[in-house]
Amino acid sequence: MRAVHVGVVLAVAACVDQTPTNTATNNRLTPSFSAASVNATIVFNTELRAENEPNPPSTSESFGRAQVMVRPDGTIEFLFTINNKDGENGETYTRAHIHKAPAGVNGGIHWDFLEPADPATSISGQPAQLRGVARPRAAASVADLLANPSGYYVNVHSTKFSNGSLRGQLQ
Repeated sequence: MRAVHVGVVLAVAACVDQTPTNTATNNRLTPSFSAASVNATIVFNTELRAENEPNPPSTSESFGRAQVMVRPDGTIEFLFTINNKDGENGETYTRAHIHKAPAGVNGGIHWDFLEPADPATSISGQPAQLRGVARPRAAASVADLLANPSGYYVNVHSTKFSNGSLRGQLQ
């Protein structure tokens, strides 16, 4: 019987990893993607809020969510929904884009979601919603967006806030 106990203790001891593991690390993994290496759809989400608009600030009472999907072929599809709460008649949204800049800084437009007459002149209602395929501008780089999504933001403009009503960094 003593041999069985010794064998069990040795078997259990052999299963225990004696190497210490550092679970408190500040190392951040940074994905390295290129449009050609993506084999699945990559999805980014953001909350659209007025307080994220830096210059000039927005006082819109509306808020929403945006989802940006990068397909394996580099096509970018989007869906955004806005709880249109500003004023009695709400806001009419006239433009929406992906810009490149960190939080708190305005940046250049890289992809268009909503531009006059393409796919619609404007959207409104409660909720205001739009989905479609983003149109790239000359500076657009899918590889850079995939490598640094938090360096991009979704921005929605309205007739009441022409410089930007709602904004959210991609995550």
